[in-house]
Amino acid sequence: MDDTSTSKVAKIITFKVADHWFALPMDTVLKIVNCPSPNRGGMVNLGLVQLGSHTIHLLDVYRTVGLSSGAEPLGQPPFLLVLRNNQKKLWGLPLEAPPDLIELPCKVFNPVSTDKHFMSKKQWISHIAVISDQTTNRTLLLLDLKGFFQSEAA
Repeated sequence: MDDTSTSKVAKIITFKVADHWFALPMDTVLKIVNCPSPNRGGMVNLGLVQLGSHTIHLLDVYRTVGLSSGAEPLGQPPFLLVLRNNQKKLWGLPLEAPPDLIELPCKVFNPVSTDKHFMSKKQWISHIAVISDQTTNRTLLLLDLKGFFQSEAA
């Protein structure tokens, strides 16, 4: 969301984890695939998934964003959102439901406050947006992948 133009539109991948909606710019997502079963390389409980010749390390969204352990999914998640960090290491976000691709004006995204109250969360959220459809309002948290990868490596 670096662009300050009011007419610029961003293509965003959105997905739900527990009761939170997250977003990533579409250009940061390499692939969205069905998560392989354990007998085909899906070792979600161990934090790894094997896709062909590629080993993908899983990001623990629940731990990183501070969601309660009771909110964690049971069993094998059916979808995997595949990302790559600056060191070309593959990472995956296991998802319970398929993500959505939406287009939003860049102006709806606001930077997260640098207030000390939010600093622990600021490392993995860069912007926030509230979007509305006919029935509900949804708050989207735009993940800062650099901060997210740093918190996973710690």
